[in-house]
Amino acid sequence: MKKSVLALGLAAAGIFNVANAEAPYDSLPRTVITTDGEVDDMNSVIRALLYSNEMDIAGIVITSSTYHYAGDPAAGIAPFRWTGTNWIYKFLNDYEKVYPNLVRHDSNFRPASYYRARTHIGNITNVGEMDKITDGSEFLKNLFLDNDPRTLYVQTWGGTNTTARALKSIEEEYRNTPQWNAIRDKLAKKLFLYIILDQDDSYNNYIAKNWSNLTVVNDRCDFWHFAYAWQMHENDVNTALHASWNVDNLLNRGALMDNYALMDDGRWIDGELPEEQRGVGYIARNPSYDKYDFISEGDSPSFLYLAQNGLRSYENPSYGGWGGRFGAFSGNRAINDALDFNPVNNRFESVYSLSRWFDDMQNDFAARADWCIADAYWKANHAPSVFIEEGVNVYARAGETVMLHAVAQDPDGDNLFYRWWRYFETDTYQDDKRIKPAIVRETIPGTDFLINMARDLLPGEILNVIELEGVNTPTVTFTVPADAERGDTIHIICEVQDDGNHTLKAYQRVIVTVR
Repeated sequence: MKKSVLALGLAAAGIFNVANAEAPYDSLPRTVITTDGEVDDMNSVIRALLYSNEMDIAGIVITSSTYHYAGDPAAGIAPFRWTGTNWIYKFLNDYEKVYPNLVRHDSNFRPASYYRARTHIGNITNVGEMDKITDGSEFLKNLFLDNDPRTLYVQTWGGTNTTARALKSIEEEYRNTPQWNAIRDKLAKKLFLYIILDQDDSYNNYIAKNWSNLTVVNDRCDFWHFAYAWQMHENDVNTALHASWNVDNLLNRGALMDNYALMDDGRWIDGELPEEQRGVGYIARNPSYDKYDFISEGDSPSFLYLAQNGLRSYENPSYGGWGGRFGAFSGNRAINDALDFNPVNNRFESVYSLSRWFDDMQNDFAARADWCIADAYWKANHAPSVFIEEGVNVYARAGETVMLHAVAQDPDGDNLFYRWWRYFETDTYQDDKRIKPAIVRETIPGTDFLINMARDLLPGEILNVIELEGVNTPTVTFTVPADAERGDTIHIICEVQDDGNHTLKAYQRVIVTVR
C-alpha cells in the first residue's frame, strides 16, 4: 500500500510506524467473499485475511456449489463433501490471536469481531438452491442496496446461488414499483462479479437472464494453475509452490497460518471424501507430490485482483495483475481469452498472465506470514513503495521521446533495485498488427475442465518493438513509434525490489496514450 515519502523515511529510521499513515477504508476497493468451504477456499480465506488491510471486506458468506453442499434431510437430500461452517469461525478466532502483531505492521487490519459480525450462512443445502431466503442472502441483498457509492466486488468462490437469491429478493420487492428501473441501474453500476468457474447453474439460469447488465469477470481456466493443476505448467513458475519453499516460509508462523493446508500435512477435514483428503494419504496415491507441497488456492485470484500493488489491474480486467488478465468485455462479461507471451515455451498463454506473478505473490505472502509472529515492525520485511513523477497516465505524440522518473522508498531502509519493462500484451498499440491464429483450448486430460487457452509464436510475428533505455535505473526513456495512432496505449511497468527477507516488490504501471 502506498505510504507518504515522509512516513517512509521516518519508518526506515525507526521513528515512525508506517501503519499510522494508512488511507481510510472508504478509499480501498470494497468486496464481499462468498465461499463453499473447500480446502482451497480455506487457504484462500487465510491469505485474504492477511491482505484485508488492502481491501474493505464488507462480509463473508458461506454458500454451496456443485462440489460441496450441506444437504437437507427433510427434503431427502444427503450432504456431499460438506465441511460445515465452524471452520470460518475457528479461522477468525485464530486471526484474533495474531491480530496484535498484524496491527504493528499495518493499522488497517480490522479486529476479528468486525468480520464475525459480517459472516453469514447463505444457501447451502443443495447445488444451485436459491429458493430459500437465508441469512446470507438477506445480508447480500442489503449490501447490494446500500448507499456506499463504491464498486462492490462480489467474489464467487463457490456457486452463485446465494448471490442469485439476493438479487431475486430485490427483484421480487421492486419489480412492480416505480423504483425498479433505478434499482437496476444502481446495481449495474455498483456490482462487479468475479466468478471462479461456474460452480452451479444459478448464474446462467437466473442472473444472466434477469440481471444481464451486471459486470462479470469469469475465470474459467487460469485459476486452475494456482489450484489443483499447478503441476501441469513449467517448473520455472512453480519455485514457490514446492515443499521446500513452503516449509521455510509458511510453517510455524502463528495460530492463523497453522490452519494453512499443505499436501499430506496430517490434517483431516471432517465431511470431505476420503479420496479428496489431500492432508492425509494423498501422496501415496499421487507420488508426483511431496509432503508439504502446495495444494491449492484457486479462489485467491479473485481478491488478488484488488491488490494495491501499483499494477492497477482492478481498473480494467484487460490490464492484468495478480488476479490474471482477461480479454475485452463481450457486452459486460470478460473471460480468460487474453494471452501473455511465455518466454520459456515460446507460446502465448492465458495462464501465463497469472503464473508470471507467482514468485512475487508468494514472497509477499511469506512476508505477511512473518507479520503474524513478528511483534515489532523492525522484525519483518515490508514492501517498498514507488511513484512516478510524471504521473501514471501520460500523453505523447507519435515519434515523441518519453522520459519517466521513478521515486522509490523502502520502509525498512533496504536497498532497492529498479527494472522497467513494457507489458506489450496489454497495449493497444500494435494489437491490430499482430498475427492472430486460432486460440487452442486445452483441458485437463480425462475431464471437460478448461485449463488454458494458448497459441504458438509464429515466425516473423511482432512482439516488443519499443526499446527502453535505462531499464535498471530510476529513469527510463523510450520513443513512441512513428506509426502509433491516436488513442493507442503503451503500458510501461516500473518494478522495484528490495533486498530484505523475501525480496519484496512494488510496481507502478504507467499508461502512455498517443495524442
